[in-house]
Amino acid sequence: MRFEAESELVREAVSAEYAEFVIAITELGGVTALMGILALLFWWGDRRQSALVISYAIAGLAVLLAVKTAFALPRPPEDAMLVALEDEREGYGFPSGHAFAATVVYGGLLSMSDRAREPWTVVGVVALVVAVSLSRVVLGVHYLGDVIVGMLLGVGFVVAMNRLTRGVPAVGFAVALVLAVPALAITGVSEDTVLAVGGALGGLLTAGRIDRLPALRSRLEGVALAAVGGSGIVVLQVAESVVDATLALGVLYAALVAWIFVVPTVVGRVGDRLVDSSVDNRRSRRPTEE
Repeated sequence: MRFEAESELVREAVSAEYAEFVIAITELGGVTALMGILALLFWWGDRRQSALVISYAIAGLAVLLAVKTAFALPRPPEDAMLVALEDEREGYGFPSGHAFAATVVYGGLLSMSDRAREPWTVVGVVALVVAVSLSRVVLGVHYLGDVIVGMLLGVGFVVAMNRLTRGVPAVGFAVALVLAVPALAITGVSEDTVLAVGGALGGLLTAGRIDRLPALRSRLEGVALAAVGGSGIVVLQVAESVVDATLALGVLYAALVAWIFVVPTVVGRVGDRLVDSSVDNRRSRRPTEE
């Protein structure tokens, strides 16, 4: 049961004048926002935990695509939409990808956090996931049953991945690759399945270097990481928009995940060279000044 009647009550509770606000909330469960958040957390925080959740997100994408294709249930009719959103008409409707992804990413981060036992932190994460999920119903692109199943599936997936990976990111990406191959067979070659395969490969090839990455030394270096890393991601996304070949897309997606993991080394080495150059310049000036 997808709770069609209950979904209509949720949609009627929000008028079209709040559409921009609802869209902003729903974007917090989209691929771009989630990967951006995970990239920043990787550069600025606990890299092992963030990398692990990135592997969860990619593995989860493979599972979600396979489940959606297996059920092949349509989205609500077009007249149910709060506002016209052409991009949201594509694909199957059950279960909700945004509800699932938000649960996997935010729930995955919470499950590994030291604050997981703090009631208000748990309430905040749950509220965020529920808000993202309900925004899909308000927009009219999913039924209430779609998002409920998406959240429940996400919780079960996080629990399973926590047990399978034992906190090792490389294992998470290996699981993602194992899941992506049958998803590719079930759903056929599409941009999303290629993303799952390419992302899993990119993470698997670079995850072993995570523990050897240089530690963040200053806020300035953190800003540099965000600037350099973000610029690289934008370049890769622009390249993705003009590439049609399936193999090339897979390579780009692999490069995108790998770039997130290697950019701390790039920025660290550049910073070391700048420091060394500054020290050499000071030393060379001392005899003249004396």
